[in-house]
Amino acid sequence: MNFARSSPLAPLVTSNDLDKASAHGACMSIKGGRCPIQVIVPDMTYENESRFSPVKKHGQRNVKEHNKSGNLTGSERQIKDGVADVYNLIQKWKNANSDGMHIIDTIANIKLQHVYKENKDETLQDGSIPEELEAQCTSLLSIIQKMEKIVKKLSVTSAMFVGVMKLQQHLTDDLVLFQTWTPDIFVSTVKELTEMYREEYKLKQLIYKNICHAKDRNTMMFYTSSWLHQPYITDKSHVLLESLLLETGHK
Repeated sequence: MNFARSSPLAPLVTSNDLDKASAHGACMSIKGGRCPIQVIVPDMTYENESRFSPVKKHGQRNVKEHNKSGNLTGSERQIKDGVADVYNLIQKWKNANSDGMHIIDTIANIKLQHVYKENKDETLQDGSIPEELEAQCTSLLSIIQKMEKIVKKLSVTSAMFVGVMKLQQHLTDDLVLFQTWTPDIFVSTVKELTEMYREEYKLKQLIYKNICHAKDRNTMMFYTSSWLHQPYITDKSHVLLESLLLETGHK
């Protein structure tokens, strides 16, 4: 703690001296508009506040704060860009799934209205594909191909996270890159998301290969429902994605 220096011409007076002088009615004269008595006031500022650090419990991980608009480099930049890629790929999947749903509905309506309507048992006997369905099946194939590319890009992004994790483990003991997550948490989160979409893609492939050949109403409704509800992409996927965005400062 630093104190301000007093003038060498003025006597040093303590608070006790002032109290005694006041009690005995002592009068301090002012000469030339200046008081010859100076009271030392301690300077409460620190020369270097950076030498003080927050209290850290034993075994507690560092929590890093990043400026959301700041320019990141190295592993932080790769991780944040990777999370953005995951988010964008999932949005593309949602758009593709929505477009595919419209095609599935069209196929189902054509089948139900024009193929099954005259059959009392609502069963297509020969399993043939009406000509008007060929264009819809071709459109559905393009959706499947888009989804395949999305899954492949998710796999590449997941591998990038693994690379960053290995690099950080080699370079430093402090593995926290953003707020509280270590690279291995990013890896497991992205891997889990990628696996969900990979399994859902396999289901989409089966639906594409069989929906135009469905022979009964119940099978057609099953394919339609499966495409809509995406059973392999659970509600947890939303939590995982939001966690990635929050941890890296995207939100």
